[in-house]
Amino acid sequence: MEEQFLYILYLILALAILLMMVTIHEFGHYCAGKLLHFKINEFSIGFGKSLFSHKSKKTGEMFSIRLIPLGGYCAFEDEDGLENSQNSGAFNKQAPWKRLIVLFSGAFFNVLSGVLFSIVLLCATGYDVPQIVSVETVPVVITESSTSLTKDDKLLSIDNFAVSDQSVVNITSTISSAIEAQNLEQKTTYSVVFVRNGETQTGTISVEYKNNSSVLKKGDVLIAVNGTKVDFAKDHTFSEMIQNAKGDTATLTIKNGKEKRDVVIQLFDYGIQSNAKVIGVRLEAYKYTFGESLARCVPFTFGLAYKVLQSLWQLITGQLALSAVGGPLTTITQIATFTQSNFASFFILLPLIAVNLGVFNWLPIPALDGSKMVFTLIEWIRGKPINPKVENAIHNIGFIVLMGLVVVADIYHLLFV
Repeated sequence: MEEQFLYILYLILALAILLMMVTIHEFGHYCAGKLLHFKINEFSIGFGKSLFSHKSKKTGEMFSIRLIPLGGYCAFEDEDGLENSQNSGAFNKQAPWKRLIVLFSGAFFNVLSGVLFSIVLLCATGYDVPQIVSVETVPVVITESSTSLTKDDKLLSIDNFAVSDQSVVNITSTISSAIEAQNLEQKTTYSVVFVRNGETQTGTISVEYKNNSSVLKKGDVLIAVNGTKVDFAKDHTFSEMIQNAKGDTATLTIKNGKEKRDVVIQLFDYGIQSNAKVIGVRLEAYKYTFGESLARCVPFTFGLAYKVLQSLWQLITGQLALSAVGGPLTTITQIATFTQSNFASFFILLPLIAVNLGVFNWLPIPALDGSKMVFTLIEWIRGKPINPKVENAIHNIGFIVLMGLVVVADIYHLLFV
């Protein structure tokens, strides 16, 4: 019961996050419109029936909070060009360059908020650069002098300690965890019970203990592997680069305070017949100082934007499954689940959703700001507008198709994912 109540709270939080992002987007349009003297009829948070509204006596603008909290809008005078308004501040009576700024500003505010959220993320929890919490000893199995275990064997016990992870490939991690939990003594030889081809067998393994404590220490920030900078946007994560390193050593570029140095570390086998490597450290994300986060926030945000575009391209080319796409209901559910599993994840969600919304709205898809910007550019180049009825028909069809895809995506996730 308590878990269900908490999940409902996380759903409400997720809904609030999504509503905040949409409000920021519409506020971008609003600010640009006010700055350039556009006539704004209403600024609304949410859709549907009005729960609260206030009309400014000075400007005549209506500010509303509406029933359905899945969006919002900033309504400009004669925005679709069909009303033939004579008001000098009407949207389509403004110069094309002014309209481009207004259309651009919604997504720009999202990206700008993503930069600000990135500062909070980098200071509060860190994200992309690992820092050493502790340097640990790794029990490396000496394959040549051990029972000839193979990756297909199922490990049942080590020195009469029943193991939960039966994979021989992960035996290094299994021994380390058991020693740390004091279920095993640190020894050089262990007896093992394993299953091979359905038959239970016994044997021994020999272990030697290695570490990188001579070159690594607590507080070291790991910024490059073999000369390649750690960069999540390029999929150059630290663990991935360690796994892809050739040979038994790697060169790390390390920063600790003002000191920066290159060190050569040993790479240890993760288990028997495993291609995985470990270096014997416990890591956490490096938390930037405020000054460092100010310098890092813009490239970090652009990295997020790059990942959004990369995912979109993978979706178009079939490299990414359609199950990765979801509508607002799926998004809210995933935000709630992600946040509930680890509240620190809340901090990465803010810039990620902000940038995602911003980049997506700049795409030249009918009904989105990017498409409207394309029509405005064409008008600017031609010197006359495209027939408003034609343009609105294109946007309306695009909106219907987009909403249809959103509904289908949500139903698919609800039934099959």
